[in-house]
Amino acid sequence: MSRQQQGSGRRPPVYRQVESEVLRRIREGELEPGQRLPTESDLAVEWGVNRLTIRQAIGELARAGHVTVRQGSGTYVSDRPVVVDVDLPRMPSTDADAGSTASIAEFVQEGQTETLVDAVSDDRDHDAVEALGVDGPFVRIDTVVATGDQPLFVCSYWLEAVRFPGFADRVGSRVALYALLRDDHGLRLQHAWRSLTAIVANRDDAALLSVPAGSPVMLRDGVNVDETGRPTVYLRRRIRGDRIRFMLRYDTS
Repeated sequence: MSRQQQGSGRRPPVYRQVESEVLRRIREGELEPGQRLPTESDLAVEWGVNRLTIRQAIGELARAGHVTVRQGSGTYVSDRPVVVDVDLPRMPSTDADAGSTASIAEFVQEGQTETLVDAVSDDRDHDAVEALGVDGPFVRIDTVVATGDQPLFVCSYWLEAVRFPGFADRVGSRVALYALLRDDHGLRLQHAWRSLTAIVANRDDAALLSVPAGSPVMLRDGVNVDETGRPTVYLRRRIRGDRIRFMLRYDTS
């Protein structure tokens, strides 16, 4: 597993750059649900790359459910999912997360570990901008959580880089992100919101989870806020669909 240090200058593959740009256009409304994407040839000319690179980018977008490929017709922006809101009681401070960011209370198991995959200091993720309400740049921490030698989920965390300078360099190979926030910054966070969405694994996540690309995964994302209510951490966990089940139990008394 690799770690990207601040200033290393590593850039994602071109097909990932194309994927990110098309996704940005979708999320910002430049491409609307049901709208046909430019052809592979047009996108190849725009980016100055071959059609195989564009095909890789479109394939990743299709696997994630952002676009739908219709044989003989083209590629179209998928309809937006229906959002069902469920109101819950106030969540106490994330003491369950304090020892290790592997600690999602439902999943804690003996021998569970969270290992650093990557740490970057200049990320510009669109979802993080929206969730944290700032333009960035962001610190992004990527990890994989496993029980024994079985990977369970891949995690990504975003924090405002200006607010937490040098944070990426202080995260150890055995991640304890919330403990670091508590000990170094005096922050005890609480859940603001969480969402669950059914998606499929892209190539990078599939490799970390030891499953084929396109396998079902559950996306669990959300925001943690500080004691003043300020959004502080945006997190995104991709959970193996064959290893974890969520159970909601209702009070019938």
